This record gives sequence, structure tokens and C-alpha cells, in this order.
Amino acid sequence: MSANVDHKSEQLTNFQVEGVSIYELNSAQANVTYSQAFPTGGSVEVDWNNSRQTSNGVYDYFSPELATRTRVLAEQQLLAGFGLGPNLRFLRIARTNQKISDIAFRAQMIATVTQICDMYWDLVNAYENEQAGERSVAFATETLNASRKQLELQAIPEMDVLKAEGELANREQDLTVARTNLELQELYMKNAITRSLDDPILQEMPVVPVDHIASRVQPDLAPAQEMIAAALKNRTELQESSLDLQNRALSRKTARNALLPQLTAYALYAGTGTAGMQNPKYYQPSVPTTLPTGFGGALESALDNNSPEYQVGFQLNIPLRNRIAKADQYRTELEYRQSQVYLEELKKRICIEVRNARYALEQGSSRVDAARKARDLARRTLDIMQKEQKLGAGSNQQTLAAEHDLALAESALVAAETSFEKARIEVRRATGSVLEEYGISIADARTGVTEVRNLQ
Repeated sequence: MSANVDHKSEQLTNFQVEGVSIYELNSAQANVTYSQAFPTGGSVEVDWNNSRQTSNGVYDYFSPELATRTRVLAEQQLLAGFGLGPNLRFLRIARTNQKISDIAFRAQMIATVTQICDMYWDLVNAYENEQAGERSVAFATETLNASRKQLELQAIPEMDVLKAEGELANREQDLTVARTNLELQELYMKNAITRSLDDPILQEMPVVPVDHIASRVQPDLAPAQEMIAAALKNRTELQESSLDLQNRALSRKTARNALLPQLTAYALYAGTGTAGMQNPKYYQPSVPTTLPTGFGGALESALDNNSPEYQVGFQLNIPLRNRIAKADQYRTELEYRQSQVYLEELKKRICIEVRNARYALEQGSSRVDAARKARDLARRTLDIMQKEQKLGAGSNQQTLAAEHDLALAESALVAAETSFEKARIEVRRATGSVLEEYGISIADARTGVTEVRNLQ
């Protein structure tokens, strides 16, 4: 919409032009335009223009003179710019980009949950090692006390007591390392699940895991092809790449359409109306007129088809050597083919990741079984040494060495079980089932309130 008022005074060169020496013209305009584009490549424009004009000239028949004009113009692209694809391109790309953003949010959730799970099992590992270290120190302390009593009875040489003291010192050192590692893992976990660590009470609060490592070590895996099919369906990278390929295909289609000539079919209809009061200064006041005197009459004349204008036609524009459009078309073709290649490479990489995760889980299960057998063997050896010592056939040093071997076997078992749990998490990540396994929904994550059922 636009409106303006104008006043113009002009000194004339002779009196016969308007019958006055200084011609004064007052005009006012009010115009309204409505335009609407359509997804098919067509458009409609409706104009309504109005004017009012007064003057002091004696040769102007009307003063004021009123004029109105209505116009409707419809256009439709028939070649370049025709169809839903070129005209809805940016809207569809924006909607696809919104989906990509949602998928990226899901990918960030999966990465965060996977990282937290790995940190959790590292915490459990540190907690188990600290517990094993305490048991080892307690056994070494008990052995040292027994050795000192035997030394008082002169049943063993003093060297055995010194060896027991040295062994206790080593195990206390190992316990200190295990405790500091546990504190570090607790700090990592607090940093991951809290907004801030400024609270001193929170800094000193221990984090005690409630799960035990590898309560079940059977891989319990689906067939490889089923896991790969699930990964190709659920992996966020593949979903993002597929949506991006859709955008590339739409851009390529639009670029091809831009190579066509521009052929426009149009139709126009217009109507005009004029009205006004006869100028009292007109030099022939007796000349009659049949025009209406008010604006309503002028508008009625413009709309009742008394003075219409019709026009239909075609406009053809053929760009010669359209290098800009050709360059865009080549670029979109290359981008589309690159996206295709990347999508296929991504599929192959995901297949390899799924198989590697599956192999790692199977190997982890075997390592856990071997480590458990070694732990059981070390425990049986310790029992035998303790029985021999009670019967007088063994020494404190042999029993202490057997207990040390048991502590090492337990530590190796904890490491193997931790690797197994991480391998199980990696299988879930590789197949894209992390959130479903832990009962996490996108809606809860958007609100920041997420409940994790358990980590097994």
C-alpha cells in the first residue's frame, strides 16, 4: 500500500496553455497491490490505483478529477521455474535440515550416553581394584603379624619378617595407587553428571557403583546380518547422509530446470473509471458531461466492464551460452555424486564397525573366561599353600606369594570384565541401539529429564 499528496506550482511561458500565468496542480494518490506466488511456478498480481487531481487552470474540464484503475495479471512459467521442485526447493531443504538437526541431537545423545557408560565401568573397575587392594593389604598385614610372632618363638629367621614388611609396603603402595585412581574416576563421573563442582560437599562425596562387572559374559549376539541391518537402519550418520543426499538431488533437479528457456504465459484484465466535478473556471461552462461526479461512480465504471482491457500472450527468453546456470548444474552434479559415494562408503564403514564390535565382544568373553579360570587356579593354589603352612610344610613367604598371584589374577579378571562391558557398549553404539537399550527418549532428553533404567 502507498499513498501520497503532491502540490505543484509552475510558471507558464504563455497565457494560452492553461489560461493562467502560474499553474497550480494538487494531486493525491492511494494505491494497493496484492501479489501471490504459487508452488507450480505461477503468480497473480492485483492492483488498485486511485488518484484525485485539482488545478486552477481554465482549460481543465474537471476539478477535482477522480480516476481509478483495477488490474489483474496472472502468469505461469512453462519451462524454467515450472513445477513444485524448483519453487519449493528451499522450503523442502529447510525441513530436511530440521530433521538433520534432530538426528544430530540424537547422535550427540548417543555419544554422551556411550561416554558416560564407559566412564561408569571405569569407575566400577577402579572400585573393584581398590577393594582387591584392601584385601591384599589386610592379608599382608595378617601375614606380617604372624611372622613376627613366629620370630619371637624363633621358628623363622628374621629375613622372612623383613620380606613380609617389604611385601606389605609394596601392597600399601598399590592400594594408594588404586585409591587415587578411584578418586580420579569419581571426579570424572561427577564432572560428567553434574552442572558444577563448586559445592565442597559434592567434591568430597564418594561415588559408589551399584553394578558388578560382567554379571553375564555370554555375548548373546544376534546373527551378523541382522546386526548390520539394524545398524544401517538406526545409525544417525547414515540417516543424516541420506537426508543430505535428498537435498543434493533436489538441488540438482533445480539446477537442471534452470538450464531451460524461460517461457511465460500470462493473462491480463484491467478496468478504468473516471469521475469528477466540472471546473467552474472552464471557459465553456455549458458543455455537458455524462461522467459521474463521485468516486463511487468511477469505481463502478472500473468494475462493471464498461471500459475493459484484455491481454493474453507468451514471453520467451532464451539465454545464449547460459554459463552461470551450466556452472551451477555441474557443481550440483558433482555434489550429488560425492554424496552418493560418501553414503556408500559410510555403509561399508558401518558394516566393518559392527563386525569389529562383534569380534571384540566375542574375544572379550573368551578373555573373561580365561581370566576367571586363572583366578580360580590362583585361589586354589592359595588354599593349598595355606593348608601346607598349617601342616608345617609351607612358609609364610610361599603363602604370601600365592596371595599376591591371586591379587594379580583378580586384577586381570577385573580388566578383562571391564573390556567386555565396554565391548558390549560398543556393540550397542555400532548398531545404533544405545538409547533404546537404556530406555532414553528424545522427548525426555529435550527437557533435560532422563531416567536410565540400568547399565546392564
